[in-house]
Amino acid sequence: MCGLIIRRHNQFDTFDFDLGIHDQSIWLLAHGKVFNTVCGLPVFGHHAMFAYYALVPLVWLGGGPNLWDSLQVVALALSAVPVFLLARNRLRHEWVALCFALAWLLMPTTGFLAWETIHPETMALPFFITGYYFATTRPEGPERQARRHNVYTAVWLLAALLWKEDIALACIGLGVVLTMRGRRRFGPAVLVVGAAYFAGIGMWLVPTLAGDFTAYTGLFGELGDTPGEMVRASMNDPSLLVRRLSDNRWHSYVGQVFGPLGMLSFLAPVVLVMALPMMLINLLTINDFTRAMYYHYQAIPIATAMIAAIEGAAFLGRRRLVLGRAAAGLTVASALLTATMWGVLPFSTEFDAGWWSRGHDPAIAGWHAAIERVGPSDIVAAHYKGVPHLTHREVVYTFPNPWIRSNFLNDPAKFVSPSEVKWLVIEDGTLHGKEETMLSDLLARGEYGDAESIAGVTSYRRLLP
Repeated sequence: MCGLIIRRHNQFDTFDFDLGIHDQSIWLLAHGKVFNTVCGLPVFGHHAMFAYYALVPLVWLGGGPNLWDSLQVVALALSAVPVFLLARNRLRHEWVALCFALAWLLMPTTGFLAWETIHPETMALPFFITGYYFATTRPEGPERQARRHNVYTAVWLLAALLWKEDIALACIGLGVVLTMRGRRRFGPAVLVVGAAYFAGIGMWLVPTLAGDFTAYTGLFGELGDTPGEMVRASMNDPSLLVRRLSDNRWHSYVGQVFGPLGMLSFLAPVVLVMALPMMLINLLTINDFTRAMYYHYQAIPIATAMIAAIEGAAFLGRRRLVLGRAAAGLTVASALLTATMWGVLPFSTEFDAGWWSRGHDPAIAGWHAAIERVGPSDIVAAHYKGVPHLTHREVVYTFPNPWIRSNFLNDPAKFVSPSEVKWLVIEDGTLHGKEETMLSDLLARGEYGDAESIAGVTSYRRLLP
């Protein structure tokens, strides 16, 4: 999988949103800067990705997009370890536990998360699942061993929280699960910490740093732009909530999340509380990409689905041992079937459907030639495919920014003067309407010229001061 995602990036088939955003964010933090010009938000006004500081030393050593994407593949693979440990603890059989670890690796969304390139909530998964394992596994022996498990839980959950504020919603659900299982002190503590983190970081710090232009703006239509506004709108008019869920075909979404595990997760409904907030958020947007199995929005739901499937199999196993083992077999069979039908692994029917870059694109030579003309600190506005290859600098834009605001979430006043943009890198034939007219005007006025066009990619140098 690492080879596939590296090949995808090297063939200029990755994009500004979101690989360009995350790569520039990490580079900026490594150089003491905080404003991301790809998306137009402060790094922590986009999301609270504090764990990116752990990647900063790798930037100093030359790390970039291919390293981040490879680390995410490793994170997804390592998530199978706590899945195995949890299943072994619940079902008391290593081969049965291995079925669940294998199912995790086969699930279609697991493959798509690797394909999508780095995202912080995906990086958080091995930490969160391990935190759940320690939180719900009570060791035998002295009380101090149980307290030690609580400490391990806190450490792993904190590590997960530092990747993104959304993980706090799952921690709130985990607090509910622990409380319902009789953890009358530790459960409420986890719930309160999760709620406080989401309120302080997710609902105050991130929006405050972002100003009036948050990453959530416009996603929820009449329900509002922030989680708080959504809650108030839903309470004032519940029919809005019901209608949105129906319009967005909630049952189809549920099938995508839980179908690859044979719907076994529903045998542990309390555990699903950990995924409920994120699933509701995904279902309530007006954009269908939040409900597609291909994207990072499903990271928390599928991790919870796997945990619940293990608990569901344990529920059956406590009644008859053979039922628990049969459930494990059903899980891996369902994961294999859906991986074949829906996934992007080499044996999947979708593998050759265009998800992965195949063959050699002649435009690659053009991209390399254009990027070689750009100086290491020059300000550049590029086609979205070129942006992730140009983000190790303080200012880089997706054309037609900064002349025309496009996918720039913050105030246009945050743009540098267009006269400071030294290079344009454009894929031929991709501009239309006002963008094409604007480029023609810039060339006609003599602001840009010295064009070099190779294999369908053209770079223009600024000629006027």
